[in-house]
Amino acid sequence: MPKSKLQKKKVLDNVSEKLNNSKSFIVSVFEKLPVKDDFALRKELKAEGANHEIVKKTLLRKVLAEKQINDLEGVDLIGNLAITTSDDEVLGAKILAKFIKGKENFKIVGGILDNQWLNSERIMALAKLPSKEELIAKTVWTIKAPLSGLVNVMAGNIRGLVNVLNSIKDKNN
Repeated sequence: MPKSKLQKKKVLDNVSEKLNNSKSFIVSVFEKLPVKDDFALRKELKAEGANHEIVKKTLLRKVLAEKQINDLEGVDLIGNLAITTSDDEVLGAKILAKFIKGKENFKIVGGILDNQWLNSERIMALAKLPSKEELIAKTVWTIKAPLSGLVNVMAGNIRGLVNVLNSIKDKNN
């Protein structure tokens, strides 16, 4: 049964809200995707705090037109359409990139980051970036490394003095 205008408006508002509230918005197309694969993808995305849902092409085009994102020329939207939203810029791309390996019936079309349309190649490049947690850990390690070196140098002098004193004590005994 077709949806009423009110139902379509509700879906349109929902997709628009997700686009506004998420940091990454990835569009993918699929055909004949087994239910178990779709369920596994949704479960993995939900566990990481991301969202994945199927949306109609016309409604997505309306949302993108409202946001003045018109870079969809030449984008192949054949098949069922799904959107993946996340509060992390690379999380959704990483999970989808891992999911599509070996699957010919599922592909990433593109996505939106900072109100700019990114094609599928740029989304795949985004998936190769380290996650926010990895970047924070690397930054902390980079800040910590010189301090650790200084502590080791200072401790080395004291260690050397203790070793010399122990040697003198052992000689006297």
